[in-house]
Amino acid sequence: MKLRRLFLPAAAVLLLAGAVSAGEVAFKTHRVGTYRGEACGVADFNNDGKPDIAALPFIYLAPEFKPVEICTIEGEVDEEGKGYRWDFMNAPLDVDGDGWTDIVTASWFGKKAEWLRNPGPAGGRWPLALVEENGNFECGEPWDVDGDGKADEVLPAVAGTVWYEANPVKGGEPAVLRHVISEKVMDWGSGCGDVNGDGRPDVLRPNAWFEAPADPRAGEWKEHPLALGGKEEGQAGHTAQILVYDVNRDGLPDLISSIAHDYGIFWWEQRKDGDAVSWKRHLIDDTWSQAHSFMLADLDLDGDLDLVTGKRFMAHNGGDPGEFEPLGVYWYELVPGPAPEWKKHIVSFNEGIGSGLNLVTADLDGDGDSDIVVTGKWGGPVWFENTLK
Repeated sequence: MKLRRLFLPAAAVLLLAGAVSAGEVAFKTHRVGTYRGEACGVADFNNDGKPDIAALPFIYLAPEFKPVEICTIEGEVDEEGKGYRWDFMNAPLDVDGDGWTDIVTASWFGKKAEWLRNPGPAGGRWPLALVEENGNFECGEPWDVDGDGKADEVLPAVAGTVWYEANPVKGGEPAVLRHVISEKVMDWGSGCGDVNGDGRPDVLRPNAWFEAPADPRAGEWKEHPLALGGKEEGQAGHTAQILVYDVNRDGLPDLISSIAHDYGIFWWEQRKDGDAVSWKRHLIDDTWSQAHSFMLADLDLDGDLDLVTGKRFMAHNGGDPGEFEPLGVYWYELVPGPAPEWKKHIVSFNEGIGSGLNLVTADLDGDGDSDIVVTGKWGGPVWFENTLK
C-alpha cells in the first residue's frame, strides 16, 4: 500500500506512540473564561515554551491561563447566546517574521480579514492591519497548503476559494499574501489534504475539490466535482471543516464532515473506476445537530486518528434544528478497516459546553497526549485535559 502524507491543521497533535486502551481516555474540565465568542486558537504567544489559548479579544497565558485583553471586538451576544461577536477566526501565524506569533482574524459581519501584530515583550494592545475585504468570512484555520510539512498558511471559508501566507518584508511593512484558487462562489466550509495521493495538499469546498499544482502559488488549481453537506447524498451544503483521511484503509483518502446546521456527521468513501472518482456517503452519527467544528487527533494513542467535534450554540439565534437540545463535546474513536467503526465517547454532555466555529487539539500541559480546547456563545473557552498520561 502506498503511504500517503497527511496535511492537517496546525493544532492537530498527532501522537502515535504507545498503544493504550481507549477505555482509559478521560477528560478533566477547566473553564478558562466566560466570554461569549465562537473562535479559538492555540500557540505560544509569549515565547515561554508553553502553549497559550487565543479567544479574542483575549489571549490566555499558560500555565494559569490568565486572560490578557489584546484588542477590541465589535458586536454583542446576550445572556441567551443571541447576537454575534465580529470574530469568526483566530488563526495563529507569525506574519512579520519576528519570532512572535500573531493572529489572523476574520468577520462575517465586518466582511474582512485582518491580522493582529504581537508586540512581544513591549506588551499592550496588539495593532490591527487589514488583510482584505472580501465579503462574509465564515471561519478558517491554519493548514499546510504548500506541502512543506508546516501548517503555516491560512485557509479561510469565504465565497470564493483563497489562501493566505505570511509575507515578512525585511526593513519594510509586513503583509499577508492572498492567493486565489477559484473565484467561483461555493457553500461555506473548507479543508485541505491530499485527495488524489500525488503528495500535494489539495483544497476542498463542499461543492468541489481543487487539485494542487506543482507550484501552489503560481500554478492552476484543477477543479473536480464534489457534493458534501446536503441533506440528501449528492447534494452540497454548509459543512464543518472538511477532513481528509483514509478511513477504511484501502489506500484512497476519504473525507469527513457534517451538515453544519442540521443533523448528520458523515464520512465519504472515495471510490475509483479507472480514472473516474466517486464518493459514497456513510453515516457516523445523526443523533445530535450542528456539528460545526471538526478536528482529527490520536486521543487514545493507538496509532490512528480519532474525530473530535461538538455542538454549536445559537448559530442562527435559535432557528436551527435541535437548537435547544443539550450541548455536548464528543470524540469518535475510529476503528479503521474495510468496515470501519466510529465509537462515540462523551467529553462533556448537558453541562452548557459545546463547540463554536472551530476547536483545537493540542498538548496544553506537555504530558504527551492531546487535550481539547473549545469555545462558543455559551461562554468560554474551556480546555479539556486528557488524563491518559
